[in-house]
Amino acid sequence: MTQSNPTENLQAPPKPVRNWQARGRLLGMPIAIVSIWAALFVAASAVPALPVPGMTGMITMNTIMTAISGAVLGPAAGVANMVGAIISTILFPFGSFFGLWGALTVTMGGLISGLLFANKWKLAGLLEVALLVAWFVNPRAWQPWMWIVPLPYSLVTLLVIFVSPLRRWMRKQILTGSKAGLWAGVALIATVGHSAEFMTSNVMTNYMYNLTWQYWVPTWPYWVGVDTVTIVMATVVGVGILSGLRKARLIQAADIVPAA
Repeated sequence: MTQSNPTENLQAPPKPVRNWQARGRLLGMPIAIVSIWAALFVAASAVPALPVPGMTGMITMNTIMTAISGAVLGPAAGVANMVGAIISTILFPFGSFFGLWGALTVTMGGLISGLLFANKWKLAGLLEVALLVAWFVNPRAWQPWMWIVPLPYSLVTLLVIFVSPLRRWMRKQILTGSKAGLWAGVALIATVGHSAEFMTSNVMTNYMYNLTWQYWVPTWPYWVGVDTVTIVMATVVGVGILSGLRKARLIQAADIVPAA
């Protein structure tokens, strides 16, 4: 007669299951976290950063949050950015020359980068290509040298989305918190988020305002400089936020998005 060992009947506690539809969550992220991000977005919108040549609006610090929002919140970044943008436009109208329609720019920035980080790259790519098509089908985009306006960062975005080894490497660096590659990974996802936001802004400007190549082409170097500074600053802030959340064991998109 054999005796059973009581420890054999003990079962290990079940591992937490990643659930994008869990109660109290929005696209996998706790609603509380999404709300906090939206509130921080509003606060950042109160800080003007750079002027917009020929326009009354200002670029505010929320552009940095938009760039890294996808890496922090995943697809829920689109909702958080949209809510924050709507509230901030009402409170601080100097930050938008589109009015409430300006919320669309940061929504697209967060959504496209968030979808990419969640490995829903086909949908992210579809939205990015749709933005570029919307730009180039406008007859105003057929003027001399207007083809340079989306460059160089929209091209980088397309490479990150559609080149599988690059996309996988970028996601791996952020998912694992790799010390060696985290900075480069965050820089790439920030490029995607920021270029999607600015390409949306360019498309809206090209349809809503009667601007010719004489505005777009001479100001292109300025905007490339703005984009570069924004991406660098977003990378620094993003690495700090992601590392801080990991050390504090607070939830971030890397905890709920698929690993592959």
